[in-house]
Amino acid sequence: MATGLKTRIAYKEPSSSVTSGDYWAGTYKLLLRAKTIPSPFGSQNMVDTSTLEDLVETQEMGRRSAGSMEVEGAFEKKYKDEMVANEGKKLDFIILYGTDGKGSEGICAFIGQESFAPGEASDDHLTGTATVSVQTVPKWIEDNYEVAVTEDDQGYPTAITLTKKG
Repeated sequence: MATGLKTRIAYKEPSSSVTSGDYWAGTYKLLLRAKTIPSPFGSQNMVDTSTLEDLVETQEMGRRSAGSMEVEGAFEKKYKDEMVANEGKKLDFIILYGTDGKGSEGICAFIGQESFAPGEASDDHLTGTATVSVQTVPKWIEDNYEVAVTEDDQGYPTAITLTKKG
């Protein structure tokens, strides 16, 4: 079983010159140093397919709901300033699942918007929450893209670059 250590959520502004099949390629920035990253997939509703002739209620899977994710993380000025500047903009998001910081277990991508609010302030920590609204169907893209991460002296990512495989 994989752990969530080094799972990351990152964003970039959409590219104006996209090559066919290359949409998610580009350089992403870390949204914030997250403590938790909820699933971008909403729950799937069930559609009642029962008729008056059926002895039991029958259902089929319906649509998934799209909603918002509350991503809690460390409150740091550089991330806060970027999130506040990007509020209301459509952004491309990726979540890199796995322990290598590069999506070894999976890479999920979607388009959305974000907003930031400060969280709890106590004597030992200061947190903030990025609310990310998921506006497209999340897609698993790890089979089509390679990830390179540039890190600072402390091992935190300064750039996350996706390039199309092959």
